[in-house]
Amino acid sequence: MKILVMSCDKNEDIFKAFYKCMEKYWKEHPEIIYTTESIINPYYRTITKKYPLNLWTKRIRETLKEIDDNIIFLINDDCFITEKVDTKRLEYLCENLKGNIAAINMETSWDNEDEYTNLIGIKKRKKGSSYELSLLCGLWQKEKLIKILEEDENPWDVEYKQDTKGFDFYINSGEPIIDWGSK
Repeated sequence: MKILVMSCDKNEDIFKAFYKCMEKYWKEHPEIIYTTESIINPYYRTITKKYPLNLWTKRIRETLKEIDDNIIFLINDDCFITEKVDTKRLEYLCENLKGNIAAINMETSWDNEDEYTNLIGIKKRKKGSSYELSLLCGLWQKEKLIKILEEDENPWDVEYKQDTKGFDFYINSGEPIIDWGSK
């Protein structure tokens, strides 16, 4: 697993805050890779791709192609971790992220129509439900994420369209795995 932090040049002022929270609450984290338009994050490897916001998906797709892992932990740069990360559950989820599952969202299930699965503490999002596909913070199969982001657009359009490409999306239904202030 690699961690891909979705950032941008204008958020350079929060690089340090993200770093401090990450290093405090997830000390033995996998490699972290930032993606921005042109500014290098001094704390982590950065892959820059100079595309405007309406080509955000193109930047993420091209960045993903440079990452040598099949499992990507996708997180926004303003998700400041506030508690110790449950690495055992993350490892368990990495082992079970296969087949038609595109992503496992780290938010806690809020939809009564989410369905129980054979995975401990994980539910399946109902097809067509609100935010079945969320880009906020989650564990992804890289190739499925690239397929989801195949059109050139901004992140809000991706979530608005909810074009899941027929993949399944799961969500946490237990205690927080990675908590960025959700308690």
